[in-house]
Amino acid sequence: MNFIQQKPKSDGIWLYDETLYQDTAFSYPQIDYDYPRKSSMDSLEGALRPGGALRLMSREAIGILGQYIAVGTIDGLLPSLAYPIFQQYLNFNGYEAASYSTLVTISWSLKIFLGILTDCFPMFGLKRKPYILIGWLVCIVALCCMASRPFPKPYMSSELIKAIGYDRAKDVRGANDTYLHSILSSDEIGMLNTLAKNDSLYYILLSTLCSLGYMLADVASDAMVVQYAQREPLEVRGRLQSAIYGTRFAASLIPSIITGFCLNGVEYGGTFSWSLNPNVMYGIMLLPCLFAIMCTIFCLVEERELKPVFRNYVATLWKLLQLRVTWQICAFRFLSNLCYDFDATVSMIIPVQWVAVQPLPNAWFSVLNTVLLSGCIFACGRWGLNMNWRNAIAAATVLVVIIDATVIFCVTWDVNRDQYFFLGATTPDALPQAVRFVISAYCAVEIADIGNEGAVLSLITTIVNLADPFSTVIYKYIDSFFDVNQDDLAIDSTHVRWQVTYVYIIAFGMQLVSLVFLPLLPPQKAAVQWLKKRGGSNPCAAVVIVTVYFLTLTFSISTSIMSLYPSTSCWRIAGGDGHRVVDAKNNTICG
Repeated sequence: MNFIQQKPKSDGIWLYDETLYQDTAFSYPQIDYDYPRKSSMDSLEGALRPGGALRLMSREAIGILGQYIAVGTIDGLLPSLAYPIFQQYLNFNGYEAASYSTLVTISWSLKIFLGILTDCFPMFGLKRKPYILIGWLVCIVALCCMASRPFPKPYMSSELIKAIGYDRAKDVRGANDTYLHSILSSDEIGMLNTLAKNDSLYYILLSTLCSLGYMLADVASDAMVVQYAQREPLEVRGRLQSAIYGTRFAASLIPSIITGFCLNGVEYGGTFSWSLNPNVMYGIMLLPCLFAIMCTIFCLVEERELKPVFRNYVATLWKLLQLRVTWQICAFRFLSNLCYDFDATVSMIIPVQWVAVQPLPNAWFSVLNTVLLSGCIFACGRWGLNMNWRNAIAAATVLVVIIDATVIFCVTWDVNRDQYFFLGATTPDALPQAVRFVISAYCAVEIADIGNEGAVLSLITTIVNLADPFSTVIYKYIDSFFDVNQDDLAIDSTHVRWQVTYVYIIAFGMQLVSLVFLPLLPPQKAAVQWLKKRGGSNPCAAVVIVTVYFLTLTFSISTSIMSLYPSTSCWRIAGGDGHRVVDAKNNTICG
Protein backbone atom coordinates (compact mmCIF):
# COMPACT_ATOMS: atom_id res chain seq x y z
CA MET A 1 0.00 0.00 0.00
CA ASN A 2 1.54 3.31 -1.12
CA PHE A 3 0.62 6.75 0.16
CA ILE A 4 1.07 9.66 -2.24
CA GLN A 5 0.31 13.37 -2.19
CA GLN A 6 -3.20 14.29 -3.28
CA LYS A 7 -5.39 17.36 -3.74
CA PRO A 8 -8.70 18.19 -2.13
CA LYS A 9 -11.70 17.60 -4.37
CA SER A 10 -15.45 18.30 -4.30
CA ASP A 11 -17.57 18.38 -1.15
CA GLY A 12 -19.14 15.27 0.39
CA ILE A 13 -17.97 12.37 2.54
CA TRP A 14 -14.23 12.09 3.15
CA LEU A 15 -13.69 9.22 0.75
CA TYR A 16 -10.60 7.06 0.54
CA ASP A 17 -8.82 7.76 -2.77
CA GLU A 18 -8.10 4.69 -4.91
CA THR A 19 -4.67 6.11 -5.81
CA LEU A 20 -3.64 5.35 -2.24
CA TYR A 21 -4.44 1.70 -2.73
CA GLN A 22 -2.36 0.11 -5.44
CA ASP A 23 -2.93 -3.57 -4.78
CA THR A 24 -4.08 -5.36 -7.95
CA ALA A 25 -5.73 -8.09 -5.86
CA PHE A 26 -8.57 -5.69 -5.15
CA SER A 27 -8.89 -4.13 -8.61
CA TYR A 28 -12.21 -3.58 -10.34
CA PRO A 29 -13.05 -2.63 -13.95
CA GLN A 30 -12.56 1.06 -14.69
CA ILE A 31 -15.90 2.89 -14.83
CA ASP A 32 -16.28 6.56 -15.67
CA TYR A 33 -18.23 7.50 -12.59
CA ASP A 34 -17.07 9.65 -9.73
CA TYR A 35 -19.14 9.70 -6.53
CA PRO A 36 -18.94 13.18 -4.91
CA ARG A 37 -16.27 13.10 -2.26
CA LYS A 38 -13.34 14.73 -0.53
CA SER A 39 -10.03 12.93 -0.71
CA SER A 40 -8.45 11.92 2.56
CA MET A 41 -5.63 14.29 3.38
CA ASP A 42 -2.28 12.89 4.50
CA SER A 43 -2.95 14.01 8.06
CA LEU A 44 -6.11 11.86 8.16
CA GLU A 45 -4.24 8.68 7.16
CA GLY A 46 -7.22 7.33 5.24
CA ALA A 47 -9.89 8.39 7.75
CA LEU A 48 -13.30 9.10 6.25
CA ARG A 49 -13.94 12.22 8.30
CA PRO A 50 -11.81 14.49 10.50
CA GLY A 51 -11.71 14.35 14.29
CA GLY A 52 -9.18 11.63 15.02
CA ALA A 53 -9.65 8.12 16.37
CA LEU A 54 -11.46 7.79 19.68
CA ARG A 55 -9.35 6.46 22.56
CA LEU A 56 -10.94 3.31 23.95
CA MET A 57 -10.50 4.48 27.55
CA SER A 58 -11.81 8.00 26.96
CA ARG A 59 -15.00 9.31 28.52
CA GLU A 60 -16.81 9.24 25.18
CA ALA A 61 -15.80 5.62 24.54
CA ILE A 62 -16.96 4.56 28.00
CA GLY A 63 -20.26 6.31 27.35
CA ILE A 64 -20.89 4.41 24.14
CA LEU A 65 -19.66 1.11 25.63
CA GLY A 66 -22.19 1.58 28.43
CA GLN A 67 -25.00 1.56 25.87
CA TYR A 68 -23.93 -1.80 24.50
CA ILE A 69 -23.50 -3.36 27.93
CA ALA A 70 -27.15 -2.49 28.56
CA VAL A 71 -28.29 -3.60 25.09
CA GLY A 72 -26.46 -6.92 25.41
CA THR A 73 -27.98 -7.58 28.82
CA ILE A 74 -31.59 -6.70 27.96
CA ASP A 75 -31.47 -8.26 24.50
CA GLY A 76 -30.13 -11.47 26.01
CA LEU A 77 -32.43 -11.65 29.02
CA LEU A 78 -35.83 -10.61 27.66
CA PRO A 79 -36.13 -13.31 24.92
CA SER A 80 -34.57 -15.96 27.17
CA LEU A 81 -37.54 -15.73 29.56
CA ALA A 82 -39.76 -17.48 26.98
CA TYR A 83 -38.90 -21.01 28.09
CA PRO A 84 -38.48 -20.86 31.89
CA ILE A 85 -41.20 -18.30 32.71
CA PHE A 86 -43.79 -18.47 29.96
CA GLN A 87 -43.54 -22.07 28.77
CA GLN A 88 -42.71 -23.78 32.07
CA TYR A 89 -43.85 -21.48 34.88
CA LEU A 90 -47.10 -20.29 33.19
CA ASN A 91 -47.59 -23.46 31.11
CA PHE A 92 -47.74 -21.82 27.70
CA ASN A 93 -48.10 -24.24 24.81
CA GLY A 94 -45.78 -24.11 21.82
CA TYR A 95 -47.49 -21.45 19.72
CA GLU A 96 -48.09 -19.21 22.76
CA ALA A 97 -44.41 -19.32 23.74
CA ALA A 98 -43.49 -18.65 20.11
CA SER A 99 -45.77 -15.61 20.09
CA TYR A 100 -43.85 -14.13 23.00
CA SER A 101 -40.51 -14.74 21.30
CA THR A 102 -41.86 -13.23 18.09
CA LEU A 103 -43.16 -10.05 19.67
CA VAL A 104 -40.04 -9.28 21.72
CA THR A 105 -37.78 -9.69 18.67
CA ILE A 106 -39.94 -8.16 15.93
CA SER A 107 -38.40 -4.71 16.52
CA TRP A 108 -35.17 -5.96 14.89
CA SER A 109 -36.99 -5.92 11.55
CA LEU A 110 -37.91 -2.25 12.04
CA LYS A 111 -34.41 -0.92 12.64
CA ILE A 112 -34.15 0.97 9.36
CA PHE A 113 -37.20 3.11 10.21
CA LEU A 114 -35.73 3.95 13.60
CA GLY A 115 -32.47 4.78 11.83
CA ILE A 116 -34.22 7.24 9.52
CA LEU A 117 -35.97 8.74 12.55
CA THR A 118 -32.69 9.47 14.33
CA ASP A 119 -31.03 10.72 11.13
CA CYS A 120 -33.75 13.18 10.12
CA PHE A 121 -35.46 14.50 13.22
CA PRO A 122 -33.01 15.89 15.79
CA MET A 123 -34.23 17.16 19.14
CA PHE A 124 -32.72 20.38 20.46
CA GLY A 125 -30.13 20.12 17.70
CA LEU A 126 -29.04 16.60 18.78
CA LYS A 127 -29.64 13.53 16.62
CA ARG A 128 -28.61 10.67 18.89
CA LYS A 129 -28.57 11.42 22.63
CA PRO A 130 -32.27 12.35 22.96
CA TYR A 131 -33.34 9.13 21.25
CA ILE A 132 -30.97 7.09 23.40
CA LEU A 133 -32.49 8.64 26.53
CA ILE A 134 -36.06 8.16 25.25
CA GLY A 135 -35.35 4.53 24.42
CA TRP A 136 -34.01 3.71 27.87
CA LEU A 137 -36.79 5.66 29.61
CA VAL A 138 -39.35 3.60 27.70
CA CYS A 139 -37.57 0.46 28.90
CA ILE A 140 -37.56 1.67 32.49
CA VAL A 141 -41.28 2.49 32.46
CA ALA A 142 -42.16 -0.92 30.99
CA LEU A 143 -39.88 -2.81 33.38
CA CYS A 144 -41.15 -0.90 36.42
CA CYS A 145 -44.73 -1.80 35.49
CA MET A 146 -43.78 -5.47 35.21
CA ALA A 147 -41.62 -5.53 38.34
CA SER A 148 -44.20 -3.80 40.54
CA ARG A 149 -47.25 -5.86 39.59
CA PRO A 150 -47.35 -9.23 41.42
CA PHE A 151 -46.62 -12.03 38.98
CA PRO A 152 -49.20 -14.87 38.79
CA LYS A 153 -48.62 -18.00 40.81
CA PRO A 154 -47.02 -20.86 38.86
CA TYR A 155 -49.12 -23.43 37.03
CA MET A 156 -47.57 -26.12 39.24
CA SER A 157 -46.33 -25.22 42.69
CA SER A 158 -43.13 -26.70 44.08
CA GLU A 159 -45.22 -28.66 46.60
CA LEU A 160 -47.25 -30.33 43.85
CA ILE A 161 -44.13 -31.14 41.82
CA LYS A 162 -42.51 -32.75 44.85
CA ALA A 163 -45.67 -34.74 45.52
CA ILE A 164 -46.08 -36.16 41.98
CA GLY A 165 -42.39 -36.39 41.12
CA TYR A 166 -40.26 -34.52 38.60
CA ASP A 167 -40.83 -37.00 35.75
CA ARG A 168 -44.62 -36.85 36.06
CA ALA A 169 -44.46 -33.06 36.28
CA LYS A 170 -42.86 -32.94 32.83
CA ASP A 171 -45.82 -34.88 31.44
CA VAL A 172 -48.33 -32.54 33.09
CA ARG A 173 -47.00 -29.37 31.46
CA GLY A 174 -48.72 -28.77 28.14
CA ALA A 175 -51.05 -31.77 28.55
CA ASN A 176 -54.74 -31.54 27.57
CA ASP A 177 -57.59 -32.18 30.01
CA THR A 178 -58.12 -35.78 28.97
CA TYR A 179 -54.51 -36.72 29.55
CA LEU A 180 -54.37 -34.79 32.83
CA HIS A 181 -57.24 -36.83 34.27
CA SER A 182 -55.46 -40.02 33.28
CA ILE A 183 -52.23 -39.20 35.16
CA LEU A 184 -53.42 -37.06 38.10
CA SER A 185 -55.98 -37.53 40.82
CA SER A 186 -58.82 -35.04 41.34
CA ASP A 187 -57.03 -33.53 44.35
CA GLU A 188 -53.82 -33.10 42.38
CA ILE A 189 -55.69 -31.48 39.50
CA GLY A 190 -57.28 -29.11 42.01
CA MET A 191 -53.78 -27.96 43.01
CA LEU A 192 -53.02 -26.80 39.46
CA ASN A 193 -53.26 -23.05 38.87
CA THR A 194 -55.23 -23.19 35.62
CA LEU A 195 -55.54 -19.38 35.62
CA ALA A 196 -51.75 -18.88 35.60
CA LYS A 197 -51.55 -17.42 32.12
CA ASN A 198 -54.68 -15.27 32.23
CA ASP A 199 -52.68 -12.09 32.95
CA SER A 200 -49.79 -12.98 30.66
CA LEU A 201 -50.84 -10.54 27.90
CA TYR A 202 -49.95 -7.67 30.24
CA TYR A 203 -46.35 -8.87 30.49
CA ILE A 204 -46.07 -9.78 26.80
CA LEU A 205 -47.17 -6.34 25.61
CA LEU A 206 -44.93 -4.53 28.09
CA SER A 207 -42.00 -6.77 27.09
CA THR A 208 -42.65 -5.79 23.47
CA LEU A 209 -42.65 -2.11 24.44
CA CYS A 210 -39.41 -2.66 26.35
CA SER A 211 -37.79 -4.28 23.30
CA LEU A 212 -38.84 -1.34 21.12
CA GLY A 213 -37.28 1.03 23.64
CA TYR A 214 -33.88 -0.60 23.77
CA MET A 215 -33.93 -1.00 19.98
CA LEU A 216 -34.34 2.78 19.60
CA ALA A 217 -31.38 3.31 21.93
CA ASP A 218 -29.39 0.68 20.04
CA VAL A 219 -30.02 2.24 16.61
CA ALA A 220 -29.03 5.72 17.81
CA SER A 221 -25.90 4.27 19.43
CA ASP A 222 -25.05 2.39 16.23
CA ALA A 223 -25.18 5.65 14.28
CA MET A 224 -22.77 7.26 16.75
CA VAL A 225 -20.43 4.28 16.41
CA VAL A 226 -20.36 4.76 12.62
CA GLN A 227 -19.48 8.42 13.11
CA TYR A 228 -16.65 7.55 15.49
CA ALA A 229 -15.41 4.68 13.31
CA GLN A 230 -15.19 6.93 10.24
CA ARG A 231 -12.72 9.09 12.16
CA GLU A 232 -10.29 6.17 12.49
CA PRO A 233 -7.35 5.83 10.06
CA LEU A 234 -7.69 3.11 7.46
CA GLU A 235 -5.22 0.72 9.09
CA VAL A 236 -7.10 0.61 12.41
CA ARG A 237 -10.65 1.39 11.28
CA GLY A 238 -12.97 -1.13 12.88
CA ARG A 239 -11.09 -1.30 16.18
CA LEU A 240 -13.79 0.67 18.02
CA GLN A 241 -16.58 -1.37 16.44
CA SER A 242 -14.92 -4.63 17.45
CA ALA A 243 -14.49 -3.44 21.03
CA ILE A 244 -18.09 -2.25 21.22
CA TYR A 245 -19.77 -5.27 19.65
CA GLY A 246 -17.48 -7.64 21.52
CA THR A 247 -18.58 -5.90 24.72
CA ARG A 248 -22.23 -6.22 23.72
CA PHE A 249 -22.00 -9.99 23.25
CA ALA A 250 -19.89 -10.34 26.40
CA ALA A 251 -22.66 -8.57 28.31
CA SER A 252 -25.11 -11.22 27.13
CA LEU A 253 -23.23 -13.65 29.40
CA ILE A 254 -25.13 -12.09 32.29
CA PRO A 255 -28.55 -13.31 31.04
CA SER A 256 -27.14 -16.79 30.31
CA ILE A 257 -25.89 -17.08 33.87
CA ILE A 258 -29.06 -15.62 35.41
CA THR A 259 -31.48 -17.81 33.47
CA GLY A 260 -29.28 -20.89 33.84
CA PHE A 261 -28.91 -20.68 37.59
CA CYS A 262 -31.58 -18.33 38.98
CA LEU A 263 -34.48 -19.71 36.92
CA ASN A 264 -33.67 -23.39 37.34
CA GLY A 265 -36.11 -24.17 40.15
CA VAL A 266 -38.75 -26.88 39.81
CA GLU A 267 -41.43 -24.28 38.91
CA TYR A 268 -39.33 -23.35 35.87
CA GLY A 269 -38.77 -26.93 34.73
CA GLY A 270 -35.40 -27.21 36.48
CA THR A 271 -34.13 -29.21 39.41
CA PHE A 272 -32.88 -26.57 41.88
CA SER A 273 -34.58 -26.19 45.25
CA TRP A 274 -34.49 -22.39 44.94
CA SER A 275 -35.16 -19.76 42.28
CA LEU A 276 -35.94 -16.08 41.82
CA ASN A 277 -39.41 -14.64 41.43
CA PRO A 278 -40.22 -13.35 37.88
CA ASN A 279 -40.76 -9.86 39.29
CA VAL A 280 -37.16 -9.89 40.50
CA MET A 281 -35.99 -10.65 36.94
CA TYR A 282 -37.71 -7.56 35.61
CA GLY A 283 -36.27 -5.56 38.48
CA ILE A 284 -32.77 -6.80 37.63
CA MET A 285 -33.17 -5.50 34.08
CA LEU A 286 -33.67 -1.99 35.46
CA LEU A 287 -30.02 -1.85 36.51
CA PRO A 288 -28.43 -1.85 33.04
CA CYS A 289 -31.04 0.66 31.85
CA LEU A 290 -30.14 3.07 34.64
CA PHE A 291 -26.44 2.52 33.97
CA ALA A 292 -26.96 3.35 30.28
CA ILE A 293 -28.82 6.56 31.15
CA MET A 294 -25.99 7.66 33.44
CA CYS A 295 -23.47 6.99 30.67
CA THR A 296 -25.61 8.95 28.21
CA ILE A 297 -25.94 12.00 30.45
CA PHE A 298 -22.40 12.22 31.80
CA CYS A 299 -20.20 10.58 29.14
CA LEU A 300 -21.66 10.83 25.66
CA VAL A 301 -20.63 13.87 23.64
CA GLU A 302 -22.56 15.02 20.58
CA GLU A 303 -22.31 18.23 18.60
CA ARG A 304 -25.47 20.12 17.72
CA GLU A 305 -26.57 19.96 14.09
CA LEU A 306 -29.13 21.68 11.92
CA LYS A 307 -32.25 19.70 11.12
CA PRO A 308 -31.75 18.13 7.68
CA VAL A 309 -34.25 18.79 4.91
CA PHE A 310 -36.10 15.51 4.62
CA ARG A 311 -36.38 15.76 0.83
CA ASN A 312 -32.62 16.23 0.51
CA TYR A 313 -32.00 13.37 2.94
CA VAL A 314 -34.17 11.00 0.91
CA ALA A 315 -32.49 12.11 -2.32
CA THR A 316 -29.03 11.47 -0.86
CA LEU A 317 -30.08 8.08 0.52
CA TRP A 318 -31.67 7.16 -2.81
CA LYS A 319 -28.45 8.07 -4.62
CA LEU A 320 -26.49 5.91 -2.20
CA LEU A 321 -28.83 2.97 -2.79
CA GLN A 322 -28.16 3.20 -6.52
CA LEU A 323 -24.43 2.70 -6.06
CA ARG A 324 -23.05 -0.68 -6.99
CA VAL A 325 -21.27 -0.93 -3.66
CA THR A 326 -24.59 -0.75 -1.78
CA TRP A 327 -26.67 -3.18 -3.80
CA GLN A 328 -23.77 -5.60 -4.20
CA ILE A 329 -23.13 -5.85 -0.46
CA CYS A 330 -26.87 -6.07 0.26
CA ALA A 331 -27.16 -8.87 -2.29
CA PHE A 332 -24.27 -10.72 -0.67
CA ARG A 333 -25.70 -10.34 2.81
CA PHE A 334 -29.16 -11.56 1.80
CA LEU A 335 -28.23 -14.41 -0.55
CA SER A 336 -25.28 -15.71 1.43
CA ASN A 337 -27.20 -15.79 4.71
CA LEU A 338 -30.27 -17.26 3.02
CA CYS A 339 -28.11 -20.31 2.30
CA TYR A 340 -25.99 -20.24 5.47
CA ASP A 341 -29.06 -20.15 7.77
CA PHE A 342 -30.34 -23.33 6.13
CA ASP A 343 -30.89 -25.88 8.90
CA ALA A 344 -32.75 -29.15 9.51
CA THR A 345 -36.00 -29.52 11.45
CA VAL A 346 -34.44 -32.30 13.54
CA SER A 347 -31.87 -29.90 14.99
CA MET A 348 -34.26 -29.14 17.87
CA ILE A 349 -35.28 -32.79 18.35
CA ILE A 350 -31.89 -34.53 18.37
CA PRO A 351 -30.63 -32.84 21.60
CA VAL A 352 -33.74 -34.06 23.43
CA GLN A 353 -34.46 -37.40 21.77
CA TRP A 354 -31.04 -38.88 21.06
CA VAL A 355 -28.51 -36.92 23.12
CA ALA A 356 -30.63 -36.18 26.23
CA VAL A 357 -29.01 -32.81 26.87
CA GLN A 358 -29.57 -31.67 30.46
CA PRO A 359 -30.47 -28.03 31.30
CA LEU A 360 -27.38 -27.26 33.39
CA PRO A 361 -24.74 -28.47 30.89
CA ASN A 362 -26.72 -26.74 28.16
CA ALA A 363 -26.54 -23.48 30.15
CA TRP A 364 -22.78 -23.87 30.66
CA PHE A 365 -22.11 -24.46 26.99
CA SER A 366 -24.40 -21.57 26.09
CA VAL A 367 -22.11 -19.39 28.19
CA LEU A 368 -19.07 -20.90 26.45
CA ASN A 369 -20.63 -20.19 23.06
CA THR A 370 -21.15 -16.55 24.02
CA VAL A 371 -17.55 -16.30 25.25
CA LEU A 372 -16.30 -17.67 21.94
CA LEU A 373 -18.52 -15.28 19.96
CA SER A 374 -17.37 -12.26 21.94
CA GLY A 375 -13.73 -13.38 21.89
CA CYS A 376 -13.82 -13.83 18.11
CA ILE A 377 -15.10 -10.27 17.63
CA PHE A 378 -12.41 -8.90 19.95
CA ALA A 379 -9.80 -10.91 18.02
CA CYS A 380 -11.01 -9.42 14.74
CA GLY A 381 -10.45 -5.97 16.20
CA ARG A 382 -7.01 -6.86 17.55
CA TRP A 383 -5.49 -8.95 14.75
CA GLY A 384 -7.99 -9.11 11.89
CA LEU A 385 -8.74 -5.53 10.87
CA ASN A 386 -6.87 -5.99 7.59
CA MET A 387 -7.66 -9.65 6.95
CA ASN A 388 -9.18 -10.70 3.66
CA TRP A 389 -12.91 -10.84 4.41
CA ARG A 390 -13.64 -13.47 1.79
CA ASN A 391 -10.96 -15.83 3.08
CA ALA A 392 -12.06 -15.34 6.69
CA ILE A 393 -15.72 -16.17 5.97
CA ALA A 394 -14.79 -19.12 3.75
CA ALA A 395 -12.37 -20.62 6.30
CA ALA A 396 -14.78 -20.22 9.23
CA THR A 397 -17.71 -21.66 7.27
CA VAL A 398 -15.84 -24.71 5.96
CA LEU A 399 -14.34 -25.42 9.39
CA VAL A 400 -17.70 -25.31 11.15
CA VAL A 401 -19.44 -27.43 8.50
CA ILE A 402 -16.75 -30.11 8.86
CA ILE A 403 -17.03 -30.10 12.66
CA ASP A 404 -20.83 -30.06 12.69
CA ALA A 405 -21.10 -32.80 10.06
CA THR A 406 -18.72 -35.02 12.02
CA VAL A 407 -20.67 -34.57 15.25
CA ILE A 408 -24.15 -34.88 13.73
CA PHE A 409 -23.34 -38.04 11.80
CA CYS A 410 -21.66 -39.60 14.85
CA VAL A 411 -24.83 -38.89 16.86
CA THR A 412 -27.13 -40.03 14.07
CA TRP A 413 -25.43 -43.40 13.70
CA ASP A 414 -25.01 -43.85 17.47
CA VAL A 415 -21.21 -43.69 17.38
CA ASN A 416 -21.21 -41.21 20.26
CA ARG A 417 -24.29 -39.68 21.86
CA ASP A 418 -22.65 -38.19 24.91
CA GLN A 419 -24.11 -34.74 25.67
CA TYR A 420 -20.69 -33.18 26.35
CA PHE A 421 -19.37 -34.42 23.01
CA PHE A 422 -22.42 -32.96 21.25
CA LEU A 423 -22.45 -29.62 23.08
CA GLY A 424 -18.69 -29.11 22.98
CA ALA A 425 -18.27 -29.91 19.32
CA THR A 426 -21.12 -27.62 18.21
CA THR A 427 -19.82 -24.64 20.20
CA PRO A 428 -17.54 -23.38 17.34
CA ASP A 429 -20.72 -22.51 15.41
CA ALA A 430 -20.20 -19.04 16.88
CA LEU A 431 -17.12 -18.42 14.70
CA PRO A 432 -18.78 -17.78 11.31
CA GLN A 433 -21.57 -15.88 13.03
CA ALA A 434 -19.07 -13.51 14.64
CA VAL A 435 -17.03 -13.04 11.47
CA ARG A 436 -20.07 -12.33 9.32
CA PHE A 437 -21.53 -9.91 11.85
CA VAL A 438 -18.40 -7.84 12.35
CA ILE A 439 -17.65 -7.67 8.62
CA SER A 440 -21.14 -6.33 7.95
CA ALA A 441 -20.48 -3.58 10.49
CA TYR A 442 -17.14 -2.75 8.83
CA CYS A 443 -18.88 -2.49 5.43
CA ALA A 444 -21.55 -0.12 6.74
CA VAL A 445 -18.90 2.33 7.93
CA GLU A 446 -17.32 2.45 4.49
CA ILE A 447 -20.65 2.94 2.70
CA ALA A 448 -22.41 5.47 4.95
CA ASP A 449 -22.36 9.16 4.13
CA ILE A 450 -22.47 11.98 6.64
CA GLY A 451 -26.04 12.27 7.87
CA ASN A 452 -27.46 8.83 6.99
CA GLU A 453 -25.38 6.66 9.31
CA GLY A 454 -28.39 5.24 11.17
CA ALA A 455 -30.29 4.14 8.07
CA VAL A 456 -27.29 2.66 6.26
CA LEU A 457 -26.02 0.59 9.19
CA SER A 458 -29.55 -0.64 9.92
CA LEU A 459 -30.02 -1.69 6.28
CA ILE A 460 -26.70 -3.53 6.00
CA THR A 461 -26.89 -5.33 9.33
CA THR A 462 -30.59 -6.26 9.48
CA ILE A 463 -31.13 -7.50 5.94
CA VAL A 464 -29.94 -10.85 7.35
CA ASN A 465 -32.99 -10.93 9.66
CA LEU A 466 -35.22 -10.76 6.59
CA ALA A 467 -33.46 -13.68 4.90
CA ASP A 468 -33.95 -16.02 7.87
CA PRO A 469 -37.76 -16.53 7.51
CA PHE A 470 -37.32 -17.54 3.87
CA SER A 471 -34.58 -19.99 4.78
CA THR A 472 -36.72 -21.48 7.56
CA VAL A 473 -39.75 -21.95 5.31
CA ILE A 474 -37.65 -23.60 2.59
CA TYR A 475 -35.89 -26.14 4.80
CA LYS A 476 -39.04 -27.00 6.74
CA TYR A 477 -40.88 -27.59 3.49
CA ILE A 478 -38.08 -29.83 2.15
CA ASP A 479 -37.76 -31.75 5.43
CA SER A 480 -41.51 -32.41 5.49
CA PHE A 481 -40.92 -35.02 2.78
CA PHE A 482 -38.63 -37.01 5.11
CA ASP A 483 -39.43 -39.16 8.15
CA VAL A 484 -37.72 -36.95 10.72
CA ASN A 485 -40.38 -35.95 13.26
CA GLN A 486 -40.20 -36.68 16.97
CA ASP A 487 -42.06 -39.99 16.71
CA ASP A 488 -39.71 -41.16 13.95
CA LEU A 489 -36.60 -40.37 15.99
CA ALA A 490 -38.07 -42.30 18.92
CA ILE A 491 -38.05 -45.43 16.70
CA ASP A 492 -34.36 -44.84 15.87
CA SER A 493 -34.32 -47.36 13.03
CA THR A 494 -31.79 -47.56 10.20
CA HIS A 495 -34.37 -46.02 7.88
CA VAL A 496 -34.82 -43.03 10.21
CA ARG A 497 -31.08 -42.57 10.54
CA TRP A 498 -30.73 -42.43 6.76
CA GLN A 499 -33.56 -39.91 6.61
CA VAL A 500 -31.79 -37.70 9.16
CA THR A 501 -28.55 -38.11 7.21
CA TYR A 502 -30.24 -36.94 4.01
CA VAL A 503 -31.72 -33.78 5.53
CA TYR A 504 -28.37 -32.85 7.05
CA ILE A 505 -26.54 -33.45 3.78
CA ILE A 506 -28.94 -30.95 2.23
CA ALA A 507 -28.43 -28.48 5.09
CA PHE A 508 -24.63 -28.67 5.06
CA GLY A 509 -24.60 -28.50 1.27
CA MET A 510 -26.64 -25.28 1.35
CA GLN A 511 -24.29 -23.79 3.94
CA LEU A 512 -21.36 -24.46 1.61
CA VAL A 513 -23.34 -22.99 -1.31
CA SER A 514 -23.37 -19.70 0.65
CA LEU A 515 -19.68 -19.36 -0.31
CA VAL A 516 -20.66 -19.06 -3.98
CA PHE A 517 -21.75 -15.48 -3.28
CA LEU A 518 -18.41 -14.40 -1.78
CA PRO A 519 -17.30 -12.60 -4.99
CA LEU A 520 -20.06 -10.08 -4.27
CA LEU A 521 -18.26 -9.08 -1.07
CA PRO A 522 -15.31 -6.70 -1.47
CA PRO A 523 -12.28 -8.26 0.24
CA GLN A 524 -11.34 -5.28 2.40
CA LYS A 525 -12.19 -1.71 3.44
CA ALA A 526 -10.17 -0.05 0.70
CA ALA A 527 -11.92 -2.20 -1.90
CA VAL A 528 -15.30 -1.04 -0.57
CA GLN A 529 -14.18 2.58 -0.92
CA TRP A 530 -12.86 1.91 -4.43
CA LEU A 531 -16.17 0.35 -5.40
CA LYS A 532 -18.11 3.25 -3.90
CA LYS A 533 -16.06 5.73 -5.91
CA ARG A 534 -15.70 3.89 -9.22
CA GLY A 535 -18.31 1.15 -9.19
CA GLY A 536 -21.01 3.13 -10.94
CA SER A 537 -24.71 3.42 -10.17
CA ASN A 538 -27.92 1.81 -11.34
CA PRO A 539 -31.40 3.22 -10.51
CA CYS A 540 -32.98 -0.17 -11.21
CA ALA A 541 -30.78 -1.73 -8.51
CA ALA A 542 -32.09 0.79 -5.98
CA VAL A 543 -35.66 -0.09 -6.95
CA VAL A 544 -34.87 -3.78 -6.50
CA ILE A 545 -33.30 -3.16 -3.06
CA VAL A 546 -36.32 -1.20 -1.81
CA THR A 547 -38.82 -3.63 -3.34
CA VAL A 548 -37.12 -6.74 -2.00
CA TYR A 549 -36.65 -5.12 1.40
CA PHE A 550 -40.33 -4.26 1.78
CA LEU A 551 -41.49 -7.60 0.40
CA THR A 552 -39.26 -9.53 2.78
CA LEU A 553 -40.20 -7.21 5.65
CA THR A 554 -43.89 -7.82 4.92
CA PHE A 555 -43.25 -11.56 4.72
CA SER A 556 -41.33 -11.52 8.00
CA ILE A 557 -43.99 -9.56 9.87
CA SER A 558 -46.84 -11.60 8.33
CA THR A 559 -45.28 -14.92 9.32
CA SER A 560 -44.61 -13.53 12.79
CA ILE A 561 -48.26 -12.56 13.15
CA MET A 562 -49.33 -16.01 11.90
CA SER A 563 -47.37 -17.59 14.74
CA LEU A 564 -49.52 -15.67 17.24
CA TYR A 565 -52.81 -17.34 16.28
CA PRO A 566 -53.67 -20.99 17.06
CA SER A 567 -55.34 -21.52 13.67
CA THR A 568 -52.17 -20.64 11.73
CA SER A 569 -49.38 -21.33 14.24
CA CYS A 570 -48.69 -24.85 12.91
CA TRP A 571 -48.21 -23.72 9.30
CA ARG A 572 -44.69 -24.17 8.01
CA ILE A 573 -44.68 -20.62 6.73
CA ALA A 574 -45.30 -19.47 10.31
CA GLY A 575 -42.50 -21.58 11.75
CA GLY A 576 -44.61 -24.61 12.65
CA ASP A 577 -44.02 -28.21 11.67
CA GLY A 578 -47.06 -28.49 9.39
CA HIS A 579 -48.70 -31.18 11.53
CA ARG A 580 -52.37 -31.04 12.52
CA VAL A 581 -53.08 -29.77 16.04
CA VAL A 582 -56.22 -30.86 17.90
CA ASP A 583 -57.79 -30.02 21.26
CA ALA A 584 -58.94 -32.39 24.01
CA LYS A 585 -62.14 -33.18 22.06
CA ASN A 586 -60.19 -33.94 18.87
CA ASN A 587 -61.37 -30.72 17.23
CA THR A 588 -58.86 -29.28 14.77
CA ILE A 589 -57.13 -26.18 16.07
CA CYS A 590 -54.65 -25.86 13.23
CA GLY A 591 -53.87 -27.85 10.13
